[in-house]
Amino acid sequence: MMKRRNFLGALCVAILIQAGFGNFLAAETAKKLNVVLIISDDQAFHDFGFMGHEEIKTPHLDQLADESLTFTRGYVTTALCCPSLGSMLTGLYPHQHGYTGNDPSNQEWDRRPEWINHFRALPQLPRLMAEEGYLSLHTGKYWQGDPEGVSGFTDSMGVTDRHGSKASLGVGRDTMQPIYDFMDKAKAEDKPFMVWYAPFLPHTPHNPPERLLKKYQKEGRHESQEKYYAMVDWLDETCGELLQQIDDRGLRDNTIVLFISDNGWPHGDGG
Repeated sequence: MMKRRNFLGALCVAILIQAGFGNFLAAETAKKLNVVLIISDDQAFHDFGFMGHEEIKTPHLDQLADESLTFTRGYVTTALCCPSLGSMLTGLYPHQHGYTGNDPSNQEWDRRPEWINHFRALPQLPRLMAEEGYLSLHTGKYWQGDPEGVSGFTDSMGVTDRHGSKASLGVGRDTMQPIYDFMDKAKAEDKPFMVWYAPFLPHTPHNPPERLLKKYQKEGRHESQEKYYAMVDWLDETCGELLQQIDDRGLRDNTIVLFISDNGWPHGDGG
């Protein structure tokens, strides 16, 4: 019987070939591709320029979409971030990986270590990639404590709390430098890499820079909506910077970029 990881790998290759990437894969078989996974946080599926939103400006993601395959009917496994991210890390549905909510019930707060121990024993994308010689960096959201010890990331911004650590959740808002340092490290060691860029954007707190907020201030528009629109714009800015840094390092032709949202945002245009 084919091993699960071999089946998933064969399936991914089949999808890429079906999508027209056959020549690209054939040309790159001698060199493993870098992977950059961008995960937006609490963003509705239509809140992008390329998805037709009339107000929100996302020029960098619009360009990425224009150069990419765009799946407008792709869905995550759940509407909550912890189990949704768990599915991305394991390839399993929530009822399989054990997280069907963000937290244990109020009577079972001390069970989180038990959850994490169960999760640690599951197949994990970073650990599987490490077996293939990849370096991997975790930034941003992570509910499982230690990205390296639990999921097998080779590099991280340290042990996290419930959503993440202060440092890891500052990526995007405060700095992008840890990602750039990591890419330089992988390049210096001549190793393929995976970047997990899961910024706390456009997630609350909605505290966008004033220069972005001004773009969306409009008479009759609720302040909370103005701030949310600006937060999405801020996320787009960070993605543009990240993509430019990939280009500046000469990595474009050997890097696959994936973009996905962790769940959605219930307070859309209707309030």
